[in-house]
Amino acid sequence: MPGAMFNPKPANYSKIKKVRVWGKGQFTIPSEIRKRLEIQEDTILEVFQVGKVFIATPERLKVKELASSVRKEMATTGLDLEQLLAELREGKHEYEID
Repeated sequence: MPGAMFNPKPANYSKIKKVRVWGKGQFTIPSEIRKRLEIQEDTILEVFQVGKVFIATPERLKVKELASSVRKEMATTGLDLEQLLAELREGKHEYEID
């Protein structure tokens, strides 16, 4: 699907949220995301960097599951890896500001 814009919002997920980074690199994960992922106070998150993007997952979520989810979404939307990377670099995303 040439020229298709990647929509990172599957039907059962919220729009991408913007958050502000505070002192010491802290930010607040929006409440609807915390509830959906069952993130509570003292939950350990695994954080890793992919290029200029970082991904934070609850410790119980495995990288294989995340990769599988991304592959499934890419197959559903007809998006290939080059298009995904290009659109992440260009910043073509839908945002919702609280």
